Amino acid sequence: MSSSSPAPHDDAGNGGRARECITPCRGEPLGAGSSTGLRFRSEVSDGPAPVLILHLDGELDVDSAGALREELAVFAARSTIASLVLNLSGVAFCDTASLYTLLSIRKTLPLTGIGVLLVEPSVAVRTAAERVGLSLTAQDT
Repeated sequence: MSSSSPAPHDDAGNGGRARECITPCRGEPLGAGSSTGLRFRSEVSDGPAPVLILHLDGELDVDSAGALREELAVFAARSTIASLVLNLSGVAFCDTASLYTLLSIRKTLPLTGIGVLLVEPSVAVRTAAERVGLSLTAQDT
């Protein structure tokens, strides 16, 4: 990030309320300096129990899924947010390894006190899941 860009945790444009987000924010590539094709933007919903929503966009492959898992591990270690929503509507490509990473994230983050929802899977995500017989909506998967 250039020095003129606000830091990922700046509260500018957020009504003075500090944002809870994972690095990087604002549609930057996942994994600083990485060549992954996955980008995301984050937002925090208002309400009595704030929810972090990550809108994923691009290719979710073995490299980008690993970077996502690592970023979420850092997030979980320092977060005060109780719920994370991964919006998958912008995912243009998804491989089998990435599906298992998503399911692993959904199962392990709750162990840290963060609930996880996978929402709006794109055609690419649904097709990949159907191809291997996985469900992204059933909580017991």
